[in-house]
Amino acid sequence: MNQQGEKMNLIEILEDKIQHQNRLQWLLYLTKEKFFAEKYFRWLKFEIDHSAGILIGQGNLFSNHKSYEITIRYSPFYRYRYDKIFIKGISYHRDIHMYPDASLCLYHPFFDKPAFKHVELFRIIPWISEWIVFYEQWRRYGVWLGKEIKHNDA
Repeated sequence: MNQQGEKMNLIEILEDKIQHQNRLQWLLYLTKEKFFAEKYFRWLKFEIDHSAGILIGQGNLFSNHKSYEITIRYSPFYRYRYDKIFIKGISYHRDIHMYPDASLCLYHPFFDKPAFKHVELFRIIPWISEWIVFYEQWRRYGVWLGKEIKHNDA
């Protein structure tokens, strides 16, 4: 049974077990994620917040002569997805694929995840650029032109 008292399937059980292991060995896990993110994305600077068990990255992306200040928070202690990615100055709007906490919705936390594991940070980071392109198009045309699964928030 999960936290809501619903019956869990085998994949959910295995994913919970993996997440539990990542939480037990959080420093090793976050150090590995930091290594790969820094290796491939030099525009981001990362540090591990040891008191909270969170990898924090910050940097600027440029698109159409505009700079976007990005903050990444990544932790196995987050429940459904390990990432929370924010762009300074962009507030929550349900039509632009954001969560109510104003973090970016870059993938569906159930349908787009590989079975039995989370999405590694270095695989997520390029999706930020793609999100920004769709955001700029949304501002221009008033419609989200990217691939999407509609959210159920009314």
